[in-house]
Amino acid sequence: MNFLQQTGRILDMVIVCFTWFSGILMIFALISVCIDVVLRYFFNSPTGWVLQISEYILLYIPFLSAAYVLQEDGHIKVDILLSFLSQRMQALFDTMTSILGAGVLLILTYYGSIVSYDYYIRQVITLKYLKIPEFLVVIAIPVGCLMFALQFIRRANNSYHKYRNKAVKYNNCNPETAIRE
Repeated sequence: MNFLQQTGRILDMVIVCFTWFSGILMIFALISVCIDVVLRYFFNSPTGWVLQISEYILLYIPFLSAAYVLQEDGHIKVDILLSFLSQRMQALFDTMTSILGAGVLLILTYYGSIVSYDYYIRQVITLKYLKIPEFLVVIAIPVGCLMFALQFIRRANNSYHKYRNKAVKYNNCNPETAIRE
């Protein structure tokens, strides 16, 4: 097993762990909000921290699970125009959009890391019920964006190989067949 394959397996494990963590957070938010509703309406004794923690969980869930959704090709895409393209051109289009997506996410990772580090250095805390260090809240953004960007890079690589493999097939076949594929 070469270095890229081993790195890919480790990245897959991290992505799956983040997704499971997101699912656990979602279950925790669901249960805690239900308990808070019961406490509020039946016992007139709401908890103050449930809303705050639920807000943070709603930040963590999409950032930590987006890479897994991309890995499973589960993101919404409008492919009405792509269906008119050949498989080779679809692979080229996927390569370009994946590179663009990775670039945007790497920029978000960079600036999110700067903000998280700034909050850590300045010891900024949340101004709500629970006094939590703010960097723990926003750290999900650069971490999730980094995983998402790495998955986009892997997708770009796979799409590029599909594009190159289709080119080899086209060189060895009848030109009329190549146009239809």
